[in-house]
Amino acid sequence: MVMTAWTAVYAGNNNIRWTAHNMSNNTDAGSGLTQGQRHFVSLGVDQVCIFCHTPHYSEPAKPLWNKVMPTQTFKMYTSSATLTNTAKAVTAPGPESLLCLSCHDGRTAINVIHTGNYGIAVGSDQKVDIGGDYDDPFGAHPTGDFSLNLPMFGSGYRANLGKTDADPYAGSNLMDDHPISFSYAAAYQEKVDAGLSSLRPIETPKSQGLRFFGPNRDRMECSTCHDPHVAYGYTYDRQDTGVGDKSLTPFLTRSNEGSAMCLACHNK
Repeated sequence: MVMTAWTAVYAGNNNIRWTAHNMSNNTDAGSGLTQGQRHFVSLGVDQVCIFCHTPHYSEPAKPLWNKVMPTQTFKMYTSSATLTNTAKAVTAPGPESLLCLSCHDGRTAINVIHTGNYGIAVGSDQKVDIGGDYDDPFGAHPTGDFSLNLPMFGSGYRANLGKTDADPYAGSNLMDDHPISFSYAAAYQEKVDAGLSSLRPIETPKSQGLRFFGPNRDRMECSTCHDPHVAYGYTYDRQDTGVGDKSLTPFLTRSNEGSAMCLACHNK
């Protein structure tokens, strides 16, 4: 896809069935990614949405969430000398980002859901199989469940955001990830008050497909830049699926060709 200074590619029609977030037992290549095209597949669950959503007994209620949520204390990004005090003051991920981290912290089990007629009971929840197993087959996960740090994918597995060099199951390290859960509008104003123009007003990224959250719709979260439902034309191992827009890799809300997503906020 060719972009000019006056064109932009935003996430359009989603098709989660052709993404790694489809963990169903699908074997029909015409209906989505098949078992051999994904790292995490449940052999006993034929539904796609159930791994994140449920129409009943959800927790939290918005957005009808069906996953166990992280409870650990996170270490947030604070290291940049140019980071605003607004962003540095954040001590925990916001509720929208916690949804992402309920899988991507690398520790919280991806195969424990609140409700569904699958798997085995774990208190009031259900543990479903992944690849025919209910627990980490390597016995490495502290609780035995499946997380995004199974040894088969190596210690550098990039979907595991919470790892440290010393502990791949730490599940709390966000110090090497873009800052989240702060008011972008407040950060922008802080820069303006300091006589700096390094951030663009929030209307600019909003007009270019980036999403903001909270009551004022100005809080930056994981889903500002990422949309978990977007098909972007690749399997996790870069096989071509033929479905989706490759410029939206990985799960982007808009294309980052030529750093367009970065430059929607950062005036460089």
